[in-house]
Amino acid sequence: MRSLILSVLCVSVIGLCECCSCIEKTKLELGCESDFIFKTEVKSTHRKKADPYDLYYKIDRPIYENTYKFNFKQYVSAANTDRVYTSESSSLCGVYLEEEKTYILSGRVNKEKQRMEISLCSSWVEAPISAESQQLLMQFKHETVVCPE
Repeated sequence: MRSLILSVLCVSVIGLCECCSCIEKTKLELGCESDFIFKTEVKSTHRKKADPYDLYYKIDRPIYENTYKFNFKQYVSAANTDRVYTSESSSLCGVYLEEEKTYILSGRVNKEKQRMEISLCSSWVEAPISAESQQLLMQFKHETVVCPE
């Protein structure tokens, strides 16, 4: 009986530990590893289908003045240029963004799904934007940033 109770407790604790875990990275590392970095305002939140990976935020379409890096822009479909996708759950490394708030966002371009994606482990998400970040953003914009190898 004692071993049964212990087994149930272990399984319960293991079940509760399902969460996103990643190595902490600096803004420089996150920016260097990203396909895009831009400043934008979040307009609204939407869920597509029942897929937990299809939560997206409607954003202001990135414009030149607020874009600091954008690789693979040609792979983002026209329908997705004003959206960033993430998982709807923080346990799946999803990012929570507030509507009507302006952020620095960085992430990856998913070429297969033709969209921009952000996650807790691989994205630089910041609001409000610090003076230190503004300097780093300008280095990315002018391509003078030195990325770690």
